[in-house]
Amino acid sequence: MKGYGLLRLLNLIILWVGLGVLYLEGRANQQILWQAGVFSALLLLGLVVEKITAYQGDPLLLATVHMIMTIGLVFLTRIRAASAMRQFWWASMGLCVFYLVVFVLKDYRKLGRYQYLWGLVAVATLFLTLLFGVTTSGATSWFSIGGFNFEPEELVKIALLFFLASYLSEHEEILRVGTVQVGWLSLPDWRTLGPFLIMSGFSLGLLAAQKSLGTALVFYSLFVLMLFVVTERPFYLGVSLPVLGVTGYLGYVLFGHVRVRVATWLNPWIDSSGDGYQIAQSLFAISGGKILGTGLGNGIGAFQVPAASTDFIFSVIAEEIGFAGAMAVLLLFLIVVLRAFRVSLRAIDRFGQILAAGIGILIGTETLIILAGVTKLLPLTGIPLPWVSYGGSSLLVHFFLLGILANISQVSAAGPFSLKNKVRGYAG
Repeated sequence: MKGYGLLRLLNLIILWVGLGVLYLEGRANQQILWQAGVFSALLLLGLVVEKITAYQGDPLLLATVHMIMTIGLVFLTRIRAASAMRQFWWASMGLCVFYLVVFVLKDYRKLGRYQYLWGLVAVATLFLTLLFGVTTSGATSWFSIGGFNFEPEELVKIALLFFLASYLSEHEEILRVGTVQVGWLSLPDWRTLGPFLIMSGFSLGLLAAQKSLGTALVFYSLFVLMLFVVTERPFYLGVSLPVLGVTGYLGYVLFGHVRVRVATWLNPWIDSSGDGYQIAQSLFAISGGKILGTGLGNGIGAFQVPAASTDFIFSVIAEEIGFAGAMAVLLLFLIVVLRAFRVSLRAIDRFGQILAAGIGILIGTETLIILAGVTKLLPLTGIPLPWVSYGGSSLLVHFFLLGILANISQVSAAGPFSLKNKVRGYAG
């Protein structure tokens, strides 16, 4: 634990060195430094609380996320000071959410009791967003209340993860072996597979109606990959690929903004000053960084790349700290995903194993999709990079999920008989 404490102190050093450089260049102000001070104090206070309470969970999870978030906060300050001030506030709130989940929730297994309630919450939230949401960039995916904007889809991620982990842990054997013979295939009966298909169909259909196709791709990947990880049946992956192809083609035919994104993805240089401007400037910024980057504050991507603080923040990072720095950021995300899988393998109950694996899959999928978009490997999707892109909804939800991972890890470290109240059906 001592080594991980030193790692978090190193994170603070990196934060303050970065902010110091930006302050000397006139890109950071006193208010940002004050917000950074509050954030730093909360980080140190959390370290003390972990020591006092003898926290036994995976210590590398939070330390790695701190490093990712530190990089994000420094570059948000470099890009837009006003956004950075709000993001520091959300980051401080996120730390509080993390520790509340770890030390107040106690037993994550209680969450598995409400399987169909979680599914209903997910569908209802998406339906309300479709009816009353605000449309931005062609997608209806925001609520605006009294000048406060938040993205309900982030909350749906939590509900879907809880539903899937509970459903898959309950029906794992039938989904793996099957009960109905169709030719040479053994498939689950409708009573077992029906809730999964209905839930996935409603969720993806509502997202398609909202034209929020980036989130739909994330959710689809989550459904398919969690089902495959639990059942280990390649059949489910095989079926998912043509379904993805057909739905992707329908999205291309039905939605004009999807056709524009695909055309821009295939050849942004045809209209590099119009529809292709975003991806063209992103590629210019990434290539301009070369191996070691232009140096913090010396790139042009922060001003030239549209949505630099949200969708394209990785392009600015790659320009100013280079290929080496960009690969370091990717490595940090890889560590978080691998630690999530490690937590999954060590969990003492099946619900916890599937839930931890699902969180790892979600974080990994989001990261791959957004980074593939800004590097032109996939069409742009408009989803945030976890803990890095500007946005309070995403930051709080990902801290909540990180707290769940830490909670599973701590329960596993304490042993299967450390908690008196176990959720029936999920005991290891």
